Amino acid sequence: MTNIEPTLGGTSVRDIVLGNREIVDRIITAIAPTNPEQHGTGDASQAADIRWAVEHSLQAAADSLTGRPNDDELLRASAVRRFEEGSSFSSVIAAYHRGVAVIWEQLRAHAGREDDATLAECARLLFVHLERITSALAADFERTWTVSRLGERDARFAIFTALTQGGDAEGEAHRSGRTLASRYGILVVRLRRAEDSSPGDVIARRETQRLRSAIDSVAGGEVLAVLGAAGGTALVPLRDGGDTIEDLRRALQAGFGRNCTGAWVEAGISEIADALHVAEELLEIALAIRGEGEVHTLDDLLLEYQSARPGPGRALLARRIDGVGDELLQTVDAYLASGGDRRSTAAALHVHPNTVDYRLGRVLTLTGMEATTPEGAAQLRAARVANRLERAAHERLDG
Repeated sequence: MTNIEPTLGGTSVRDIVLGNREIVDRIITAIAPTNPEQHGTGDASQAADIRWAVEHSLQAAADSLTGRPNDDELLRASAVRRFEEGSSFSSVIAAYHRGVAVIWEQLRAHAGREDDATLAECARLLFVHLERITSALAADFERTWTVSRLGERDARFAIFTALTQGGDAEGEAHRSGRTLASRYGILVVRLRRAEDSSPGDVIARRETQRLRSAIDSVAGGEVLAVLGAAGGTALVPLRDGGDTIEDLRRALQAGFGRNCTGAWVEAGISEIADALHVAEELLEIALAIRGEGEVHTLDDLLLEYQSARPGPGRALLARRIDGVGDELLQTVDAYLASGGDRRSTAAALHVHPNTVDYRLGRVLTLTGMEATTPEGAAQLRAARVANRLERAAHERLDG
């Protein structure tokens, strides 16, 4: 555009945009539905702060259309205030687009047949204006959202820490304006990461977000969690009438398959710190004896949990199978997993059923525990748990 002050129908574009007070009212009417709570309706939509923002937006649009320097700071400050008051990004952007649409209709109404080139240039400049405003508001919204998110994260972490360490959780919740659930499910989860994944890369961040989304999909937005690429801990509020653990199992299975292993314990607020220790032990037991891919409860691992209590009893129980070779132990595991079915055990191991009988007989000779009797099977199961946990404990000390 070569003319600094372009005209349409003999009237300067600047006067078309700024010279008619009715355009302010039309814009206010147009933007009110985008966010009635913030913009108001009827007389409320004529509030001074709304009118002020629209008038300054018109001034900015007129500057863009006539090639004048444009200071967006006042408009951005107004938008930031809307964000801080709870307006969504989409509602603020929609309001600007509706306002520009009213300006465009005003310009088009004044244009004559000879003004096609000027009108086209006005359209281009309005698009440039919208692009600049949208980009600036997106950056401001991101900053506002980040500050809000950091505050939200800090508040959640303070409550999480208080609950898991026996602190003043009620006080932390009160300070952040939150309400605690009466009971929580404590989920401790471990993810098996891909070999090419590292804590700082995109894959790791994506896995963390997938884990958070899977948990939130079951429990809603009030989960208190510390999660990372390797897993973490989540406190899930329990509500009446729901089967949270089964829903979580399905969500984690769908999202991660056998790459996710977890433990779940339910507790009241005052019991969470102790319940967390139980959940951590259950996860350790599950990884040691059940392998990966499930979320376990205390009911699932009750015998194993009791057998795993640290102390001289566990060490003595573990030593009872120290002299048993890996092939025999593999046979014991398969036999116990099959519920004592020798043919299923043989099929799983790709051997003859008589071979299973022979190996179990060797175990009886070496340990004095007979897998084919209820008492012997229970003793062997407990010994396997104790042995694996003792080995894991020694490996941690050696490492």
